[in-house]
Amino acid sequence: GSAVHLLFRARVVRVGRGALGEGVERDARSLRRAGRARTLAPGEFLAVPIAREGWTWREYGDEDANGDGDATRRARDRDGASEALVEAIRARVLHADEHVTVVDKPPGLATTRGNGVDVSVYDLRHALDSEYVVHRLDRDTSGVLVLARTAFAANRLNAMFAKKSRMDFTEIMRADMERGDAPSLSNDPVVKTYWALTSNPPPRGARSGWIEAPLTEVGDGDGYSTARLVGGWRVYDAKGGGVVVGTGESMRDKSNDAGSPASKAAMTHFKVLASAGEDGPTLLELTPITGRKHQLRVHLAKALSSPIIGDYKYGFNDRRAPWKSRFTDIESADVESAEESADFWRKLRRASLRGVSKIPLHLHARALQFVHPESGVSTRVVAEPPPHFAAALRAFDLKF
Repeated sequence: GSAVHLLFRARVVRVGRGALGEGVERDARSLRRAGRARTLAPGEFLAVPIAREGWTWREYGDEDANGDGDATRRARDRDGASEALVEAIRARVLHADEHVTVVDKPPGLATTRGNGVDVSVYDLRHALDSEYVVHRLDRDTSGVLVLARTAFAANRLNAMFAKKSRMDFTEIMRADMERGDAPSLSNDPVVKTYWALTSNPPPRGARSGWIEAPLTEVGDGDGYSTARLVGGWRVYDAKGGGVVVGTGESMRDKSNDAGSPASKAAMTHFKVLASAGEDGPTLLELTPITGRKHQLRVHLAKALSSPIIGDYKYGFNDRRAPWKSRFTDIESADVESAEESADFWRKLRRASLRGVSKIPLHLHARALQFVHPESGVSTRVVAEPPPHFAAALRAFDLKF
């Protein structure tokens, strides 16, 4: 399942028509890309590449010609990664045992293979003695990432993370939020904690609360998608209860209309840790109650009107930021430091930015608490913010 998903994500699955003999190879330049939602017509087949590079394809499902696919793949992954890169990723291991590996993913390193990705955690998994990547972080998001070393652990962890994607809400939970009572996380096997540096504080002086805003994915026609708010949404104040901002009941009801785009319930808890003033950068602690694509980024930018610094995809605009020069100074110092120390990760982060003048995304997976798949013991792992994030906290004197 996960391997097939990676192929679609990398946009390398093609669709053709006709018959291919067993083990027959063919050139794929004439074949069209296939999306995950593609329904095959009679006579059509899916094809995937034999190797990561090249345009020769084989009908999906054929066995490795030498019968040693796993061993060959492991050797190829090890040989493809330089010794310096292997040592660099191993130095970022936060926790390891016979079942799981927890790593501090640097910003700029993709979790999985994809279009425009030269190297990913998936490519380096064998350097970490791990076979399975069980969840994902966006390429420019840093922090705690879990891999599984065994199929047993992968199945257990996948089930835990999938539970967050299936979570929904009831009117009782909504009533609790309106009173300022927190939805219970005591039965949640996975609790994620993020730090986000936003361009401004939450509205109306809210220091903590919940964002309830359903999301949907909208394709852009080129294999990518964007998350958007659908229907009604609300921001609840944790201190006194009640709604801080939000849409009316009529918009809220539209999210369940049969004619509206398919939406998924999504909720995020936020807490202000420190702020540089009414219109200054603000450090938020975030706990996603559900797990939707780009949930935190959309909730902060569209519902809380506090976009994450560096999140140009979802509304951050540095041209209106009076403090942009401070980030320019931070990046200049970071480039010099990277050149002097030959820090691979800093160079990779710079390479992932969409332009030399762009401010990097300031979103960090600070901690992850999960039920260990073998022992059943609650395990919590914490990652310190990357250098550019820590430098921004110092620059704006954000202490807590």
